[in-house]
Amino acid sequence: MKAVSHLLLMPPNWIGDAVMAQPAMRAICEHYARHLGTEQISVCGRPWLEYLLPYMGLPGAVFRQQIPKADTAFLFPNSFRAALQCRQAGIPQLIGYRGQWRGWLLSRALPHRIKLQSEHHRGFYLDIANQMDIPVEQTDVCLSTPAGAEAAGHVAMQAHGLDSKRVICIAPGAQFGAAKCYPAEGYRHVVHQLAQSEWQPVILGMAEDHNIGQIILGDITTPHWNAAGSTSLAEALQLITACRLMLCNDSGLMHVSAGLGIPTVTPFGATDPERTSPSGPHVRILYNPAACSPCLQRECSVRGHPCMANITPTMLLDACTTMIINCAK
Repeated sequence: MKAVSHLLLMPPNWIGDAVMAQPAMRAICEHYARHLGTEQISVCGRPWLEYLLPYMGLPGAVFRQQIPKADTAFLFPNSFRAALQCRQAGIPQLIGYRGQWRGWLLSRALPHRIKLQSEHHRGFYLDIANQMDIPVEQTDVCLSTPAGAEAAGHVAMQAHGLDSKRVICIAPGAQFGAAKCYPAEGYRHVVHQLAQSEWQPVILGMAEDHNIGQIILGDITTPHWNAAGSTSLAEALQLITACRLMLCNDSGLMHVSAGLGIPTVTPFGATDPERTSPSGPHVRILYNPAACSPCLQRECSVRGHPCMANITPTMLLDACTTMIINCAK
């Protein structure tokens, strides 16, 4: 490879996928910085990347809202649009997977050697580095907590009357669709039982998750906070770094929590943990598939949502309790 002064990375368009691509992006950044004399590394994509990037551990990487005129770009999205935008920005070397009628725009149109239908997405992204002969030393996701983030999370908890040493976070939503979501009443049972043991729940999510959060919290009288819809992504990430346990669906926040080493418990049903399970040292996945699992659909079309019904609240509570005990700080 020739010397590259300015490298551009375009991560995937979903938070969870961006986290799963982190080992590949880290390897690319380290290789270009160490061996090719790269002085600038830019990361460009969705606006939320500005807040996630400090956690990604990409040496020297800086977020940019607009595509800069770099020397080389690695395109993790498979879209035609991503390739066209980089070509229009005057970037001479474009590297990414072929497909979406964009092969003629790419300098290196890589073949799809990893099957997303049966293999893990993390391996799919890592194969971009592998095909470019870039050494990968760390294949697991390993996020880092930016300076001051955990302290900010503790301050926010305390401002809402919580003991930051007793906080558990619950993220009951999933942007992809309701088929991935564990029933609110099931979460309610788990959260109420944990509250009786003096654990203090914080609900994370978007504005549309607030009402579900209210159902989950119910009539809890001990300290709690429904933060869904009232915190930015930056603030939610700070809360995750400071919590003792993350209970959530298969979602972007799940991947962040696991990658940070936060004890993470997740029920899987509509999606396949063989393909999208989180990477981290303290992860517990509950998967008891129904005949229709994994359907990979946004909405469940089977009465009773059987893949989630197969995971009882008691099973979920036991997993949370065990994780708290085993990962006690």
